[in-house]
Amino acid sequence: MARLTPERWRELTPLLDRALDFDDDAQRAAWLDELRTTDPVLADDVGRLLRSRIAASREAFLEKRVPPPVPEASLAGQVFGAYTIVSLIGQGGMGNVWLARRSDGRFEGTAAVKLLNASLVGRAGEARFRREGSILARLADPHIARLLDAGVSPSGQPYLVLEYVEGEPIDRYCNSHRLSIDERLRLFLDVLEAVAHAHANLIVHRDIKPSNVLVDRSGRAKLLDFGIAKLLEEGGAGGAATALTHEAGHALTPEFAAPEQITGDAVTTATDVYALGTLLYLLLTGRHPAGAARRTSIESARAILDVDPLRASDTAGRPGEEVDEEGIAAERATPLEGLRRRLRGDLDTILAKALKKAPRERYASVSAFAEDLRRHLRHEPVLARPDTWTYRVGRFVRRNRIGVVAGAVVLAAALAGTAGILWQARRAARQRDLARAQLDRATAANEFLGFLITDATPSGKKVSASDLFAQAETLVDRQFADNPPLRAEMLLMIGDRYIAAESWDKAIEALERSARITTDPGVRARDLCSIAVATRARETRTRRER
Repeated sequence: MARLTPERWRELTPLLDRALDFDDDAQRAAWLDELRTTDPVLADDVGRLLRSRIAASREAFLEKRVPPPVPEASLAGQVFGAYTIVSLIGQGGMGNVWLARRSDGRFEGTAAVKLLNASLVGRAGEARFRREGSILARLADPHIARLLDAGVSPSGQPYLVLEYVEGEPIDRYCNSHRLSIDERLRLFLDVLEAVAHAHANLIVHRDIKPSNVLVDRSGRAKLLDFGIAKLLEEGGAGGAATALTHEAGHALTPEFAAPEQITGDAVTTATDVYALGTLLYLLLTGRHPAGAARRTSIESARAILDVDPLRASDTAGRPGEEVDEEGIAAERATPLEGLRRRLRGDLDTILAKALKKAPRERYASVSAFAEDLRRHLRHEPVLARPDTWTYRVGRFVRRNRIGVVAGAVVLAAALAGTAGILWQARRAARQRDLARAQLDRATAANEFLGFLITDATPSGKKVSASDLFAQAETLVDRQFADNPPLRAEMLLMIGDRYIAAESWDKAIEALERSARITTDPGVRARDLCSIAVATRARETRTRRER
């Protein structure tokens, strides 16, 4: 069967539902035979999905707990580098994680030693394990668990020594400490900071979920487990997976997977934006955005691909599910009706944008996601919401309650002029809306460049302007591969910045790429003008050097 794209899934879904409605196998077979006479390929695809569904049902797939892997013999007392194993603290398919103590006498401390499962040594799993160490070595953020050391044991077993985070998953921490909505948002901003740092280093986590975000005793969030992370610079065109990352993709957590992970499409930074949206929805509402639809593998995939989640404010207090709504509200330090009001508006809009099915419709970057949350906390207009006059006034009132009350007294004496003022405001709003449509591309470009300037420089490293612009080209090509007009606009901006840095050859290369992509006469004219400027400057420098 061909790769299951969203379009193909939507075509197959009603046919699969029809086939599953038959109680009798003979009737189902006759229906399939009839379908095969009109569309053999479609009938074959439905047949394969049916066989997978029936086999999964017989095995009670997703309806029974999978037994945990058999733990390795106790390693307590064994030495790995400068650390001695104390006890097992976690295990999974890739390997086990052990608590260890520093034992070389240089200083005292604890760490988490991650050992590759012995059965995977020498196989693709070992390459992925080693790559996890390489990825962690590139990251230096206070909200990411640090890599302390790495090596291979005398028996040939690779290991990683990681910062030990003594804490609990972020959802359990928020609930047990009864954090309010604002407190949860501020804690979540730490997670966004960590993911933005990873993206700035061209790393997509791909498995963001509560168990991979721990909160320590000091209340600081830590992002863990880059075991299936993807290096964007390793991908093919448009973010396509390499063989290694394709294999790692099978280890994803379905509940927090983005639609493109289910269909096997390109994975980009937008994939992490979707997972972060899912995590925030869970933290704010106490429910998964897919709701009760997560029952079988087919229903779970259908919910992720086709079903838009309910607004967060509508989810709170929704009847018909065995959920303690009052308890959920109490864990957020607010009554149930107060929780609905708190989620209504900005947070509904922010979550809806982060959880868009199409990657290009989500936030352009994690930094843009974080900025909207900060604006919401400051009672400022969020960028994801339509910029209406009434909305901006509402935000202004919330920030300036006392001044507005005093102004209302003066306003009462000026009611005669209100009609004219409102007419002018509506006229200005219409003009602004027309202009806003023309500025959408420029806004997206500025947002991206702002992300590059503020977040794309690795912590503690000096980056030249030339290197920064080169990294900008890489991110533009991968993040906006499906949006040629915007890619051409940003390549033009990068070319102009190369000119300002007197990198004439790189400027001409970027500008020529922009001119080949764009269909906008205005952008093409600007490209040609800038190419002429760069060419003349390069020739002038060449003559001087001679």
